[in-house]
Amino acid sequence: MTVSLEISAIRDELREHLAEVLYLDVSEIDDDTTFRDLGLDSVLGVELVSVINAKYNLTELVEAVFEHPTLNKLVSYISERATGPS
Repeated sequence: MTVSLEISAIRDELREHLAEVLYLDVSEIDDDTTFRDLGLDSVLGVELVSVINAKYNLTELVEAVFEHPTLNKLVSYISERATGPS
């Protein structure tokens, strides 16, 4: 079964998870600021990927966060992976 997810919903959910992991307010998460600039390190990246994998039924590794280092880039990547092939 293919799950169709709205990009805006994924963005909002990932922003909330990222803010939670980084102990920031959601309003402090800019869509184009790199995760490193927001304070995300590899340990926190593992925590974020764990949430992403559980939420979207994926098996991503922490490298996915650093290969797609902004919220916009990660949302695009996750939406492609979570919705499956078109």
